[in-house]
Amino acid sequence: MDIVMWSYRRDVNYYETDRMGVIHHSNYLRILEEARMAWMEENLIPYPEIERRGIIVPFTESKATFISFLRFGDTFRVDMALTRFTGLRMHFSYKVYNETTGELCHEAETVHYTTTREDYKPTSVKRSHPDIFEQLKELVSDMD
Repeated sequence: MDIVMWSYRRDVNYYETDRMGVIHHSNYLRILEEARMAWMEENLIPYPEIERRGIIVPFTESKATFISFLRFGDTFRVDMALTRFTGLRMHFSYKVYNETTGELCHEAETVHYTTTREDYKPTSVKRSHPDIFEQLKELVSDMD
C-alpha cells in the first residue's frame, strides 16, 4: 500500500535555538508533535475533540537521526505519514526539510497508543470508537 504523505510548514523560532544558533535537539520532538496535531486536525478530528470523546494518545517511543541544521528564521517542512496502525498503536514517520535548500535535516519515527484517562491501559479504538478507527484505517499505509 502507498504511504499517504502530509506536510506541515513553519519558520524556526528564536527560542528553539541553542548557543550554536541551531534548533536544539530537544525541540524536534515538539516540532513533530505540532505536525502530528495539525495532521490530526486536518485528516481526522482536532486532538481536543479526541480527548473530549475520552481517548488520549500517549507517546511511547521515538527514534531520530539528525542530518543537518535548521537555524532561526529558516522555513522548514515536515513530511509525515501514519505508517502503521493496529487499532491500538499508531506509528508515524517524519522527514524534516529546510524549505529553502531542500536539504533533509531530520528523520524520525514515533509510536503512540490509544487509551483512556481512567486507567491508561491500552484501549482499542476499533471497539470504543469505530468511527475514529475507520478514519485512521483510511489514512494508514500498513494495517495489522
